Amino acid sequence: MSAAGTIQIRDAREEKLALEQLRMALRNMSPNYWITPAFALIICAMFTQWVALDRLGAWFAAVTLAQIPMIWIARAFEHRHPAPADARKWIVRCALGTFAGAAAWASLVVLLWVPDSNMNHMVLMLLVACLLAGTTVLIGASRPITIAAFAAYGPALLALPLRSGGAVYHGLFILALLYAGYIAHLARETHATASALLKLRDDREGLIEELAKSMAASDAALVRAEAASRSKSEFLANMSHELRTPLNAILGFSEMISSGASKPEKHIEYAGIIHESGYLLLALINDILDLAKIESGGLSLRETNVDLAALIVESARLMAAKAKAGGLTIERDVPANLPMFYADERALKQVLLNLLSNAVKFTQAGGTISVFARIEKDGGLAFGVRDTGLGIAEDDLARVFQSFGQGRHDVVTLDKGTGLGLPIVKGLIEAHGGTVTLESEVGIGTCVTVYLPASRTSERAEALETIVA
Repeated sequence: MSAAGTIQIRDAREEKLALEQLRMALRNMSPNYWITPAFALIICAMFTQWVALDRLGAWFAAVTLAQIPMIWIARAFEHRHPAPADARKWIVRCALGTFAGAAAWASLVVLLWVPDSNMNHMVLMLLVACLLAGTTVLIGASRPITIAAFAAYGPALLALPLRSGGAVYHGLFILALLYAGYIAHLARETHATASALLKLRDDREGLIEELAKSMAASDAALVRAEAASRSKSEFLANMSHELRTPLNAILGFSEMISSGASKPEKHIEYAGIIHESGYLLLALINDILDLAKIESGGLSLRETNVDLAALIVESARLMAAKAKAGGLTIERDVPANLPMFYADERALKQVLLNLLSNAVKFTQAGGTISVFARIEKDGGLAFGVRDTGLGIAEDDLARVFQSFGQGRHDVVTLDKGTGLGLPIVKGLIEAHGGTVTLESEVGIGTCVTVYLPASRTSERAEALETIVA
């Protein structure tokens, strides 16, 4: 990870920590907003023996009104749930609100102070010292607003003994200075403890989140592994049938020929069956090898200029006999001006044959199969096969593109297949930089659309220009 990335992560964590510290301080201060008027009234009652009522009323009003901004800030903070990125803004607001409230309380050293009254002075110093200590305990978790409180209470505490002369007051000044330093130390320790607790909580939540993600990933991997295991088991079961059928035909008819048990005039027929079975076996093995190459990344394309229209005609002709035997009609929907594309001709032919084979296999007698092609608005090529067959359940749409995966409609067909057709189609088209989409509805039919990007035409044009040059 780069140094800039590390600093950014660190800053984000610091902002989150500062926000949590502020939240803790505001939560501790919340009872004060309602207790403040009661405390202020008690103090006013105590000082009636020294201070006139108008000055007491002015101080009480200042203390009460100074709490309003902080009450509004605390409620807004609670309801808006600010993000870590807004931490600085909220810290500044709370620091200003805290200073205003503390300054109102600290104004008692001015409004409630009377000259030549040692008792009055001692009570004032005691009150300011208590306010300083109490505030530190409550808001020590957040350093900025603690500093704001110190900025109001500290000077007030130190100014009181300086207003009167004499050795006693000088001593009280030194004591007040030491006391303020000690309270500052306590505030620092409180802040450090709160920070450590919040970091520990954040780390614990992070570990829990990572553990939950790891468990979810593990469960998902287990589900995928079980699904892959089931798919491969189903594949092996289907493959055993697919392999045994042509092999049994090859072995059975070749044995009849070699043993002389059959009539010579039947040998040509048997040889044809053996040849057909061998062709089917070779095609199956080729499918397995092609899929292995695709999944291992070893597939290499031999790209040339391909006439897709001619390729569609040839593929439909090859599947015509099988379609006719099943009582199906193959239609072609290809524009006359379809341009040539730069691609692997053998791969595109295999794609078309696989799609047509699936359509023939899963379309009932009397159904229609349509091979289409068109140029998209972006210049890309779209082609595919649409049928009026059995359709695929929505839950199986993704599964049929997995290696050895099959839709549940396969169980109602005589030829179950190996589940290799669509995965091979997907792999071959993605090797060309294209995509494959499948739309299907049970009982209505299926449409598989292949898309090749417009760059395939550009590459073709460049290739032709090179040849001409």
